[in-house]
Amino acid sequence: MMAKCLTLLLYIALVWCCFNNTSAYCLANETDRLALISFKGSIDQDPLGALSSWNDSLHYCDWKGITCGHRHRDRVIQLNLGSQGLVGSLSPHIGNLSFLRSIFLENNSFHGPIPQEIGRLFHLQTLYLNNNSFGGEIPKNLSSCSKLKALKLIVNHLTGSIPGELGSLAKLEALALSINDLSGTIPLSLTNLSSLSIFNLAYCNLHGEIPVEISRLQGLTFVQLAANNLSGKIPSGLLNISTINFLSVAFNKLHGSISSDTSPSILTLPNLQFVYLNFNQFTGTIPTSLLNASGLQEIFLAGNSFTGLMPKELGKLSRLQIICFALNQLQDDFSFISSITNCTSLQLIQLDQNLLRGVACSMESPRDRMQIQAVVSGIRKIKDVYENHALSQSHHIENIVKHEGEGIEG
Repeated sequence: MMAKCLTLLLYIALVWCCFNNTSAYCLANETDRLALISFKGSIDQDPLGALSSWNDSLHYCDWKGITCGHRHRDRVIQLNLGSQGLVGSLSPHIGNLSFLRSIFLENNSFHGPIPQEIGRLFHLQTLYLNNNSFGGEIPKNLSSCSKLKALKLIVNHLTGSIPGELGSLAKLEALALSINDLSGTIPLSLTNLSSLSIFNLAYCNLHGEIPVEISRLQGLTFVQLAANNLSGKIPSGLLNISTINFLSVAFNKLHGSISSDTSPSILTLPNLQFVYLNFNQFTGTIPTSLLNASGLQEIFLAGNSFTGLMPKELGKLSRLQIICFALNQLQDDFSFISSITNCTSLQLIQLDQNLLRGVACSMESPRDRMQIQAVVSGIRKIKDVYENHALSQSHHIENIVKHEGEGIEG
């Protein structure tokens, strides 16, 4: 008799769940669970056992890497399985997790395409798929994720051009696509991303010019366009974006002067800390106005055709760690060296293969290096000149590319 009563109660509860006004809610719960099961089914290797808790002994909201909402307690809002050694493909059923706000799958070995179904996640704010092996094109319909704040796809095998449709993501703060097999130009539509702070398109095989309309992006702090085939000049509008603290256009085919009597220099941006203009085709002099960039820490101008004198009061830049002016046509003596004794954080001075003379006529001579080190004895440490300019600086930039933007998580 007791068993019959329990069975009847369970039946009544099931009918109530499925036919009263919460039936859609029950079905949604099952949709989320099935979507996660499909995600697990697409994983070929799980060496760290990240998905070992994904079974019926626990509610799926208690599975590792899963966060459910407070308001909708059984709806998945975050999938966080970064750096778990996962190998496999990304199930298209991820598009059924309709309440998802954040996807963190970085530093794994996912392969295959990025599912088009992600474009159905209208609540999505953060998408981190960096450091994987995703291939194919960037889905155009990511533009449907209108709440997206951070899109990070760096270090994959993505192909094709950058979708112009991404320019409609009005809330996007971080766009990081570097180190992929992309092609084409920088879409003009990206200059409509008025909330953008991080703009990272390095190592993407891009060509053409940097759009002059980039000046619309008045909130930029990090601009990384290194190692493409970009040509033309640096848009003067960049000089009006006072928030920039990191700027790299190294290893391109840009030309022109970075100083002017009628306009400010790019080296005078008030918050600039890191600037990489090396290995382009820049000409003219190194502007003395760079001394106004008081927070400057690293300045790379190597591999251009700069002429004229060395700035005489570099010591005013007390935070400098790296000065790299090698492989230019600078003509001067070494009298400027005495001023940099105030740069107590200085680690590297790279001046070789210029037309310098005086106290030391060649950085290649051990005797001359000793003379310079004696002059700057107050400096904590000066490293030897890099033996391979392009390779060493390329690695330096690549490390920055891989680790930028970690603070933005939507």
